[in-house]
Amino acid sequence: MKSKTLYALIAVLVLASMALAACAPAATPAPAAEEPAAEEPMAEETVAEEPAAEEPMAEEAAGVPDREFLWTQPLRQAVAAAIDREVIVDRVFEGRNIPAYHMVPSGYPYATEPFLDKYGTRDLQLAIDLVKGEGYSEENPFSFVLWYPPEHYGTTTADVMQVIKEQLEETGVMKVELKSMNWAEYVDGFVAGELPFFILGWFPDFADPENWLSPFASCLQSPDNGVFYCNEEMDSLLLAAASSSDPAERADLYKQIGELYAEDVPTLPLFWEPEFVTYRNGVEGVVVGPPFEFNYNVLSFGPDAQPASGSTDTIIIGTTDEVNSLDAQDAYATHDWEILKNTGMALLSYTPGTSELVPGAAAAMPEVSDDGLTYTFTLKEGLKFADGTPVTAQTYVDSWNRLNTLEGQVSGLIQLYVDSVEAVDDLTVAYHLKSTFGFFPALAATAPFVVSNPAEFAADAINQFPEKLDGIGAYRMVSHDPGQQMVLEANPEYLGEAPAIKTVIIRYFADPTTMSNAIEKGEIDVAWRTLGPVEAIRLQSVDGVTVDKVDAPALRYMVFNHQFPYGE
Repeated sequence: MKSKTLYALIAVLVLASMALAACAPAATPAPAAEEPAAEEPMAEETVAEEPAAEEPMAEEAAGVPDREFLWTQPLRQAVAAAIDREVIVDRVFEGRNIPAYHMVPSGYPYATEPFLDKYGTRDLQLAIDLVKGEGYSEENPFSFVLWYPPEHYGTTTADVMQVIKEQLEETGVMKVELKSMNWAEYVDGFVAGELPFFILGWFPDFADPENWLSPFASCLQSPDNGVFYCNEEMDSLLLAAASSSDPAERADLYKQIGELYAEDVPTLPLFWEPEFVTYRNGVEGVVVGPPFEFNYNVLSFGPDAQPASGSTDTIIIGTTDEVNSLDAQDAYATHDWEILKNTGMALLSYTPGTSELVPGAAAAMPEVSDDGLTYTFTLKEGLKFADGTPVTAQTYVDSWNRLNTLEGQVSGLIQLYVDSVEAVDDLTVAYHLKSTFGFFPALAATAPFVVSNPAEFAADAINQFPEKLDGIGAYRMVSHDPGQQMVLEANPEYLGEAPAIKTVIIRYFADPTTMSNAIEKGEIDVAWRTLGPVEAIRLQSVDGVTVDKVDAPALRYMVFNHQFPYGE
């Protein structure tokens, strides 16, 4: 154990090195050279009741001072004060969801409710005063566009957006224009920094309060989620809390982080929404635990099953998700990670349906150096990609170098914690950390620790849509028709127990209602991500169908693009 003095010195040194790379100029990161400039996202649909409006030009508001970015701190605070989560939950979800007053779930260690403490349930007068303090008025309201994906989070999203619009416009000094676009364009748009204000959902990458905060509030990670927020004080607190092994110290630091979060409002938590997985009678092995992982290789059909395909060798899983990227050094979406983990293996994994960490590609749990800065993994012997290519420790070094070089969407998640990766020998890989992060084993179970086959993923270019995935997991992807279906087949080189069902078909649906009808009719065997509470509750009364509530609620939150230019 380090003394507090030595720990503080190390934390300062690490923070300084991170600040050089991540916190220096508050400017939108330049896109990688190989990526073409993104086109302006086109709205797929606009809420019907909203008339077409000209793009609001903030600089035309009389008396409003000129500034570089659209969202000042008082304007973000005004939105936070004007939102009434209780009303959203009651009107849209009939009380089924839970209001969220922080990004960290209430059941987590060190969780607080700083947004409730600062703004109460709602403080409309505070919101009005804050907006007027920025030079706006009833005659010259603060105007902006609020974006959302119409179906990705279920059919209720449009209703949520409408209530938020009404609540903000009730101030009399804000004017909101609602716009929507399909999920694939939506992701590209917010990662490119083209959306000023929008809704997202979040499931943790690993089980620690750190992962409910740094992805949105750290200088390095926030651009990956379209936030583009950078505050050196926040970075310092986040680093100290993540690095500490003292529960009392962590509790105090996370309390400070919560207070600063509510003051600065990097993002705005809205509510916690339950997730559901639904399957036909006779489908066995469907378990989704707190880490939010769905393992296809443990699925099977019972003796009385009637598979949608007509064969017990094939299972059909429905989803309203879309593929954004199947490149492990780029992908940062729940569905993409699910595919990557079923066609690959991270160094560590979870016992299906639980949060118990177990070896994945590693032969055992890692050895940790005395100073806590190095985690050493011994790989399983005989690891091969599905095309027969051997996997060695150097493969993991190459994947790390590729992540660092290409700066994909997920790069910040790993770069924040890992300093370097070393191949000690063919079967031994060592990860040298930037500080003493006790949650690193959970991080090593995430998709960026799934190695990429060099035959499909070149060292110098991200490949979002490979024609196949020959990984080291239980399955290999043999075909993908975007928006329609994906086909996975059992991997002949897989070191683990062969899956009971040889073929998995992922069928993509435009909306939860269509997917719900498909499982009711027996056209698919499993409906998953995102069915939504409305359809899930309806299906509970349908014969031949089982509906399970997943013990891992999803956070819905609003994102302010902190570097969205003022006047655009």
